[in-house]
Amino acid sequence: MVYKFCVLSDEVDDFRREIEIDADATFLDLNKILLKTCEYKTDLMTSFFLCDDEWERKQEITAVDMNDDPKADPIPLMEKTHIGDMISADVAASKAKMIFVFDTMCDRSLFIQVREVIDHKHLLEPVVTLSKGKAPKQEGDLDDIFKGLSEETSGMYGDDEFDPSELDEEGFQDLEDMESTSF
Repeated sequence: MVYKFCVLSDEVDDFRREIEIDADATFLDLNKILLKTCEYKTDLMTSFFLCDDEWERKQEITAVDMNDDPKADPIPLMEKTHIGDMISADVAASKAKMIFVFDTMCDRSLFIQVREVIDHKHLLEPVVTLSKGKAPKQEGDLDDIFKGLSEETSGMYGDDEFDPSELDEEGFQDLEDMESTSF
């Protein structure tokens, strides 16, 4: 059985990829073809999330389980998890949804949905059947994020410039009284 996935971005309107992949392939195989078709580096952390109908993240499938809590359930690993084991034919037929996080530092992702289930077909390798538009750049600019954050919060906590002469000396008297009192 082969799944045909449609891959979209909320950052680049004309970006679209369609990938056919065998249900017996692993999420690592899907990861590799996504990185290749988007021309992304292969040495950065990525994860898949199985989603509900509203794109809420449910189950993570990752390249490396970073969880160090021995009591926590292990996170499925891409190299050991077959697509068909996580997305059954019935779920796939109902247009299963996934999110592929390609930039974990900035939580940027691609949206993946099953478009078609092709019975009685098998593929040895995944195939990109449609490639339209340029993929969003792989790594977000943290400086832009922090700049945007500082612009949003400026004025929130008062003036950006601090003038110690504006402090009220009497306002600190209560603190001095508290320090001299034992609890």
